[in-house]
Amino acid sequence: MRNLLIGSLLLSLAGSIWGAMFIAVRLTVGVITPVALVWLRYGVALVPLVLIMLYQKTSWKIERKDWKLLLISALTGQTLSIVTQESGTMLTSAQMGSVITAATPAFMVVFGCLILHERFNFSRLLSVVLATAGVLLIVVDPENLQTGSLLGGVYLFVAAITWALYS
Repeated sequence: MRNLLIGSLLLSLAGSIWGAMFIAVRLTVGVITPVALVWLRYGVALVPLVLIMLYQKTSWKIERKDWKLLLISALTGQTLSIVTQESGTMLTSAQMGSVITAATPAFMVVFGCLILHERFNFSRLLSVVLATAGVLLIVVDPENLQTGSLLGGVYLFVAAITWALYS
C-alpha cells in the first residue's frame, strides 16, 4: 500500500510538472524564441547531468555503431520534437499544446506496430481512433480557425509524432 501511495504521488508530481511546462513555455516564448528556449533548457539540464555522470563515474565512451541511432534520436526527438512543440505552443495556447501532445501514446502504438512489428489488434486500433477523435473534438473549432492557431496545431501534431517516434 505504501508503494502504491508513493507511486501515485510521484505520478501526480510528474503530470503536474509536465502540464506546468506548457504554461511556462507559453509565457516564455513571448520573450525568447522557441529555438533559443530549447538551447536554454538543454544548457540547464546539462549541468546536473554532467555532475551526476562524474559522481557515478559513468563512461563517456559511445560505441561507433551507436552514433547513427544517437544522432537520429537527437534530431528527431530532442530537436525537432521540442522545437515544434514550443513553436506550436507559441502560436496556440498551453491547453492546445497539452491536449495535442497527449496524443503521443496513440502514435507510439502505430510506431510499435510499424517498427517493432508488434501485433496490431482491434483494441489497439480502437485506442488510436478514440484518442485521435478525442483530440480533434477538443481542439478543432470550425468557427474559429485562425491561421496562426492552425499552424500551431500542425506544429504540435508534428511534435507528438516525432516524440512518439523518438520514444
